[in-house]
This record gives sequence, C-alpha cells and structure tokens, in this order.
Amino acid sequence: MTTCSTKISHPFFIAVKYLIVFLPAFVSFVIINKYAVNIPSQDDYDAVLKFLSLWKNAPAADHLSLLFSQQNEHRLLSSRIIYVLYDALTGGINFRNLIFIGNLQLLLIFLIFLVFIQKALPRYWVTAGMVAGLCMFDLNNWENADFAMASIQNYGVILLFVASLFFYSLKGWWYWLPAAFLQIICTFSSGNGIIASAFVVLFNILNIYRINYTGSKYPATSMARLKVIAATLIFLIFSPLYFYKYIHIPHPKLLAPIEMLAWFFKFAGHHIYYGNNTLAVIAGILALSALAVILLYKFKAGLQGSMAPVISCAGFILCSMAVTAVFRSCNADFISSRYLIYPHLLMALLIVSLLIKLNNRRTAMPAVFLITIIMLASYNMNFRGGKKNMEILKTTLTTTDYYYPDKATAKNISDQSCRLKIYCIEENR
Repeated sequence: MTTCSTKISHPFFIAVKYLIVFLPAFVSFVIINKYAVNIPSQDDYDAVLKFLSLWKNAPAADHLSLLFSQQNEHRLLSSRIIYVLYDALTGGINFRNLIFIGNLQLLLIFLIFLVFIQKALPRYWVTAGMVAGLCMFDLNNWENADFAMASIQNYGVILLFVASLFFYSLKGWWYWLPAAFLQIICTFSSGNGIIASAFVVLFNILNIYRINYTGSKYPATSMARLKVIAATLIFLIFSPLYFYKYIHIPHPKLLAPIEMLAWFFKFAGHHIYYGNNTLAVIAGILALSALAVILLYKFKAGLQGSMAPVISCAGFILCSMAVTAVFRSCNADFISSRYLIYPHLLMALLIVSLLIKLNNRRTAMPAVFLITIIMLASYNMNFRGGKKNMEILKTTLTTTDYYYPDKATAKNISDQSCRLKIYCIEENR
C-alpha cells in the first residue's frame, strides 16, 4: 500500500513543487524576453562602451588597473570582468544578452536563498520559496530587469555576497577557498561591497556560536575558526585597498538627517509602490519594526538554529539601504527602481524569518495562507506597473537617437565603440 509520505516524495509531486517555486522567475524572464533590446541605456554608455574602448586602446600592462578603476564613486570589478569576458568570447557587446546575464545572477541568488530556506523550513519550504520568488522577481524592480548595467551591477554584488555565505557554510577544507575569493571580488564590486564583506565575517562568527552552543567538548572545529580568521583578514586587508588612489566624487547637497530617515523608511516600504509618500513611510516603519521583533524574539535560540543567514543578509540589506538613503536621497520624492531589489529582499527575509519562528506551531498554517494571499496581491499590483514601465523604456530606446543626458557625448562614445568593433548602435536601432 502506498503511504502518504511516498506520494509526496514521488518525482511528479517534487516537480510540481519546484514548478510552483520557480514560476515567478519564469514569468520574469518571459517579460524580459519580450521587452529587452540590444540598445544601450543611460549608464551603459559609460560603464560598458566607454570602459571597453579604454580597455582595447590601453596596453596590456594597464588592464588590471582598468578593472579596478572607478566608475564615478564606485569600483565595478565583477561587472567589468563580465564585460571583458563577453566581448572576448563573442567579439562584441550585445546589451540584450547582458540583460539576461544580469538577471541570471538574480536567479542564482534565488537558488542560494532556496538552499538556506530548505534547510531552515523543511516543512514549509515550498510556500517560503514561492513567496521569496514573488518578492525577488517583482516587476516593481523593472529597471534592473531591462537595463544591462543596472542588472549586472546591482545583482552582481548581492550574488557575490550570498555565494560567499553559501561556500563558507559548507563543510570541507576546500570550500573556504571559493568563499574567500568571492568575498574579495565582492569587496571591489560596488560601494556596498565592503558592507557585504563585513557581514560575511559576522556570518562566520555566528556559525562559531551555533557550533559552540552544542556543548560538545571541542565544539568549534579548526575549519570553523579558519573561516572566521580568513573572512576577517580579507575584510581588514582589502576594505582599505578599495580607497587606494580613490578620487572623491562631489555629491549633490545631502538632505538633512530627518529627511534622510524619512527617505530610508519610504525606501524600506517600497516593496509595493505608493503614490503617497506618507503611506510609504508608514509601511517602511511597520516592515522594519516587524523584522526587528521577529529577529529579537528568542534571539539566542535563533542563533543556535537557522537564523545566521537571515541575520547576516538582513544586516547587509539594511546597511546597504542606509548608505543609499545617505547618498541617493537628494531627490526626496524619487526612488529609482534599480534600488528596489533591496526592499524586495527585505520583505522576503521578513516572511522567511517569520515562518522560521512559527515553524511547527499551530499558527503556522494560517500565517502561511495569509502571507501567500497578501504577496500574490502585491505581486499582481506591481506586475502591471512594472510591465508598463518596461514597455515605455523599450519604446524610448527604439525611438530615441541616444538615451543619455548628453547626446553629443553618447554619440562620440558610440562612434568609437563601433570603430573598435565593440558595438554599433546604428546596426541595432
């Protein structure tokens, strides 16, 4: 006689579960396929075409310094490695393909999240994974889904961070090598790469605490200690190197601290678009308060369990959002959609951490049902607006000569990249 557990473990049911979990990702890529075009947009001219022109004109001895050179106030090491490799392998740049590469990074981020979710929530991982997918592939984040430089850069630093956590979490002597390598690359891959490196250190320290909590005679293995030492040394050595020969870039006048705080709360509440700023601020305060309560409830018990990845990721996301609030809040009424991956991730962590704390309680099933309904509703609301904005961007790119603030500069960059056989915009209009 076939038991219930046997039915659930049947390959068909397993396939259905994964289909449900990956459905938001599939829908996202279908939409991207419809609207992505092989035409540069805004920062693509400087970050991709101008950089590759410099790369091809520079002697080989200068290539390393070019990879680490600044793009405005950032260093974009991981993105530039992708541009160089793509150009070398294909003999030119295709912005549509770069958009897909950028969004494949988000898919890898989701896969790593799913691994942590399955370990923490073996009973509710399908619901938690689906809800996390609804958050992460939300089209409110439409600019990253249809803008090559934005997707490769913004998703790249997050992928390097969570991939480093993933390899540090594995047992075995060799896994710390890719973990350490990814942490180093992450440090030089964005303004918040240093923040990511710091929370990689915290993650390893929390793992030491979790191991020690078992009470065994020799709880913390030499490997666990080595990981903490390696991660800490990488942070202490490479973070200052980020500022080696760093050129200060003047920023627009910063907002007053109280205005920055209001922008931060509005940012935190922007998983759902709010036309009313007051509603967005209230939503952000509620989301952050809920996350704080959930994380602090039985805090020590959470540390010894499955909360180390959640705490580390939440810290990285909140600090990244705080830095964004300081340097990108000069327009108090505007939040670029390319930054909305952070409140989306914040909402995913909030829900996952809630389900971890409710695991095996009577209230778990009603919470699972209610959360699913709410997230499906918010996803539907954002889907229509995001799809419309992607359509507008496609129309703009295909009907405008150069989508860039200074059209003369964009033309010069485009002409040079065409002469160097990197990319010819006239062949793709």
